[in-house]
Amino acid sequence: EYPHRSMVMVFGYQDPSHFYYVHFGKKTDDHANQIFIVNDAPRTKISTKTTPGTDWDDQWHHVKVERNPTTGDIKIFFDNMHEPVMTAVDKTFAWGKVGLGAFDDLGDWDNVKLWGVKK
Repeated sequence: EYPHRSMVMVFGYQDPSHFYYVHFGKKTDDHANQIFIVNDAPRTKISTKTTPGTDWDDQWHHVKVERNPTTGDIKIFFDNMHEPVMTAVDKTFAWGKVGLGAFDDLGDWDNVKLWGVKK
């Protein structure tokens, strides 16, 4: 265990210099456990709400990213699918690819589901 044990979910991915991601870190700071945008510059924190940290471990957890590109609302859920643990508002990228990963840690993902509206 260490404070920056983490996993990330990327969404709105346009290219390597343009995307959003949520960082699930054990301890929150300006570079961990936040929602970020990468827009042709180093990452910028856009979270309007977060928690002191994501209490994840070696057990399975439920994670959800809910995004409304019209309003810009971004909601991140961890285990409790009724109350977001992180929120942000940003309309920069209306669409994009998704991805799962980590900076320095290993993690397993299972039962990944995507919903959206085809335009």
